[in-house]
Amino acid sequence: MVALVEKTNRTLRARGVSPDIFRVLFTYAFAASVAVFAGMVSAEGKLGLVAIFAGAIVGTAVLISRHALLWFIVIGGIVVTGAMQLYIPGSKYIRYIVPLATFLLVLIAVMDRVANRDAKLASYSSPISNWLLAFMGIAAVSTAVNMSNTGVIIMGTKGYFQMWALFFGLIFIRWHKEVIDSIPKGMLVIALVQLPFVIHQYLVLAPKRQGMGGGVVAVDVVAGTFGASMWGGGANAVLAAFMMIMLGCIWAMWKNGALSTPRTVLLSVLFLSPIFVNQAKISALYLPLVFVFVFYRDILRAPVKSLGAATAAAILLAGLLTALTVTQQSGKIDNWGDLVAFTIERQTASTNERRGQFSELSRYTALTFWAKEHLTANPAYTLIGHGPGASRVQDGGLDLATTLAETRYAGMQIGYTGLSAILWDTGIIGLVLVLGAFAAAFNTASWLANYYQRRDPTRAGIFEGLRAGVMVLALSLAHKDFFVFHIPYQTLVMLVFGYLAVSRIQVQQHTE
Repeated sequence: MVALVEKTNRTLRARGVSPDIFRVLFTYAFAASVAVFAGMVSAEGKLGLVAIFAGAIVGTAVLISRHALLWFIVIGGIVVTGAMQLYIPGSKYIRYIVPLATFLLVLIAVMDRVANRDAKLASYSSPISNWLLAFMGIAAVSTAVNMSNTGVIIMGTKGYFQMWALFFGLIFIRWHKEVIDSIPKGMLVIALVQLPFVIHQYLVLAPKRQGMGGGVVAVDVVAGTFGASMWGGGANAVLAAFMMIMLGCIWAMWKNGALSTPRTVLLSVLFLSPIFVNQAKISALYLPLVFVFVFYRDILRAPVKSLGAATAAAILLAGLLTALTVTQQSGKIDNWGDLVAFTIERQTASTNERRGQFSELSRYTALTFWAKEHLTANPAYTLIGHGPGASRVQDGGLDLATTLAETRYAGMQIGYTGLSAILWDTGIIGLVLVLGAFAAAFNTASWLANYYQRRDPTRAGIFEGLRAGVMVLALSLAHKDFFVFHIPYQTLVMLVFGYLAVSRIQVQQHTE
């Protein structure tokens, strides 16, 4: 086998083709093919086939290419899992294949260290990893203190940590710099892959949802590959967050002179188009947030020079608000003011005012209700929560137990957002640690952007964009509960966190 590879490399060199190019193309093709095949196997719904396939992936990944394994995980987590949820609803076992594959990265790191295959294994810790490890510790303590139902423990642990091994695999394996540099390029490709899915969902699936009862919003299904259901909601807000992150990166690269204006305009149009049609109202906050964190220094230093970018952002925001106003079906919205007032009214309505909606809490009252319930509660519940999984409501998967949210607080959706779910599950300490991880990621992105400012405009732009992206992801904690269970969202967060952490580790190693 080795002789065959060497012979192929010699042939490629003789023809003037770099073996590295061949290897990269092969790796991407292999990862994409395996990810698609994994979805097909999962669609069969047979646990035996899934186990056999997972075993084959273990052997293949360890023996052939950790690079291929990395992209199998990323493509499987962001593209295949959500797409299968919508287009092949029976493919629920994909939710187990991809998370299991992430642990192979940690296994590879352990094998490298034990076998001493690389004497320069990553030895630097990351502030992000310190916060995440601390959260894992408090989650374990909360689990031990509240241990009463094994099913809830399994469900909660699986929900929170199913993609975290991707982060630790990125920082503990000694990756070649080319592999880490391929991550932004891969994210760009994944962003472009969203477009055909969005077109089909908007033109074909959304009209089929028109008139469905049960509070189904037709355009929720326009979620790209981030997951949706024809009979329920969709992760359209996660698609919006992802596109905003990509938008921040290309704006920052343009600002640093690494991307031409025509390409910037073209990519902006492509990445904004899904946001304008999927009615994710949180986008109206994401857009100015991205602009501010990409351009804030330029605004302060050269406000006149930044006027053009600010005008363009204002026009985009006006267009987005107009699109949201026109497409609302409530019958109460005629202008931007009505849209803002209606949104605030819905999100601050008390539980009693929402009795006709099964007493569900709003994003604001989910937090105030938690505070009210814990004013006189056992301080342990306030500090470390009721255990991971306590705020979850079963979603029809392989959930194993009835949770606190389904018994004492049935129908209220106490874990409506990431913030409220983390508070119920791991308390104030858990929430502080999660927010600390996001703050560490923001600081890491800022450090890297400053480091590359005069060295590499492209990398400086990427990290400035990711700095804004971290803020988008942090804000999303107050919007939906995806942080505690949703594989595509968790894959995105851990990929961004891992890329930032390993990039700083590599810089530190290079400068010593």
